[in-house]
Amino acid sequence: MKKTLIFIIFLIFAGLLVAGEKNAAPDSRYAKWQNPSFFRGYNVLYESPKTQQDFIDFKNYGGNLFHIQPDGFFAIDAPYGLEQDDIDGCDMLVNFCRNAGVYYVIGMRSGPGAYDTYDESQGTVPESRIWDTGNTVEQQKYAEMLQMVVSRYAGDTLFVGINLLIEPRPKVKSIPANTSSTYKFFLETVFNIHMDQVYSGWVAAIREVDVEIPIIIESFGYSTPELFPGYEISDPFIVYSAHDYQPVQYTKEEVPNSVAYPGIYWNLTTLSQARYDAPFIRGTIFGKLKEFQESTGAPVFVGELGMYKPQIGGAQYLQDVLDICTDYGWHFALWDWRRGPGADWNIEKFGDTDDAHWRTVLSKFPAPPVPQLLLPPEGVSVAQFPTFTWDSLTAFTSYDLKFVPEQSGKVEAVNVSDITEASYTFVEEILSTNVWYTWSVRSRNPGGNPENWSEWSEPRRVIVVESTDKAARIIVEDDEFELKQNSPNPFNPSTNIHFNLPKNSNVRLIVYDILGREVSKLIDQNLQWGTHSSVFNASNLPSGVYIYRLVAIPTDGSAGFTEIKRMILAK
Repeated sequence: MKKTLIFIIFLIFAGLLVAGEKNAAPDSRYAKWQNPSFFRGYNVLYESPKTQQDFIDFKNYGGNLFHIQPDGFFAIDAPYGLEQDDIDGCDMLVNFCRNAGVYYVIGMRSGPGAYDTYDESQGTVPESRIWDTGNTVEQQKYAEMLQMVVSRYAGDTLFVGINLLIEPRPKVKSIPANTSSTYKFFLETVFNIHMDQVYSGWVAAIREVDVEIPIIIESFGYSTPELFPGYEISDPFIVYSAHDYQPVQYTKEEVPNSVAYPGIYWNLTTLSQARYDAPFIRGTIFGKLKEFQESTGAPVFVGELGMYKPQIGGAQYLQDVLDICTDYGWHFALWDWRRGPGADWNIEKFGDTDDAHWRTVLSKFPAPPVPQLLLPPEGVSVAQFPTFTWDSLTAFTSYDLKFVPEQSGKVEAVNVSDITEASYTFVEEILSTNVWYTWSVRSRNPGGNPENWSEWSEPRRVIVVESTDKAARIIVEDDEFELKQNSPNPFNPSTNIHFNLPKNSNVRLIVYDILGREVSKLIDQNLQWGTHSSVFNASNLPSGVYIYRLVAIPTDGSAGFTEIKRMILAK
């Protein structure tokens, strides 16, 4: 009886495990990978200086995933000591993701016995030893490093995957292969390398510390999609990844606008010159990967793609590749986010006509965040020709503004579309007086499709009243007044706010939370002309975005000044 009961329990557990291979719990991290094309984002490296604002900007564009690629936490060579700079760099990027609310995957570029694949390709380091059969010492040390990485960020729901090794390339220069089966034959028969055995050992080690973290596995030969299928690993939470820069003569050309797409370039599958266009990329470059997806049902992540410089037809090339990813339900991450001050690899900074390359990328991102309403606050009266202000997102974000009267049928609703600034001032008598309206805003990315629209913000109530002095309805800005960005920003717990007054003025400097509630009145007094500063101490406030507003009314009766800026408290 006891043996029978144990056997039944085993069968139930096995059934649940098998079911988990296809259908993870709806709130699990792996379930997000099963949601078609849910993750859309960028790779990010710590080698180029990054700030919290870089990550906030990315979130405001609508991106939702960073593929963090740190160098190994352990040294490549014995005695495999800790690489503290690499650990600190990864911690910095992870914290930026957490503060911005962006999902992240960590993909290892190196580790015990494994050199960075780019350095290998440049011939500046030897070939990695990690794949050599019998090299159990370094394979075990690498497994310990993966355990350390997973344990370090365990419990963070934004941590949605560990990528075992970026672009593995064992013996790539020695293998004359243009198919997966031929590549495997040379690896296993000629060189006695069995990547599946190494991968399986690493997966088992990770499962000792985290039973369900999604594990991302790349194929051999730089994870080229034409060399799929690679190795399949028995585990219920595997994501398979490919990287695509085909044709490299186009995507990695160093002279901008010197090559064209569609065009004729060398191809690995045909071993000849071929015309690259949308059907060829779909059927030849990604055909094997699509067949693998259909046969396994596993999630697919195009972990790297992009362009080095703007090129002729570049926007169309990006459109075609990203269309394939989203048509097939693949997740993707472009290379790489704000690499440095220049435009290399920075599609955002290409600066081509109408920013066509970057707008193409943005059209494939999810919707940007819902804007946060700033002013006027809830339940106040406003004069005719009022100004409405909300949280600014990015230069490529447009906004829709709507006003709905509380008494339906009395007056019509008012809608304003395609606003390019984070505020709108009525210059005509469109809003009716003595009527309560609720107003709300939504943001839009350049794609023009409903999936590029955010939800509407939570509405606020205002009532429009007649103004006896229409000339005073708008506070006029004077170029000599200046409210400067707080410093430091982000801050914890104090920051300095500087402003300039060209005239003696009655000054109010007030800090609001993101809901428009006053949290601190820093200044409310007459000040002489000149430069002034105030310290805002937020020791008793939670992390988040805060708004500070300067209102200055000159004592000589001339036009006043108001300006609003935001700041970030990051504890």
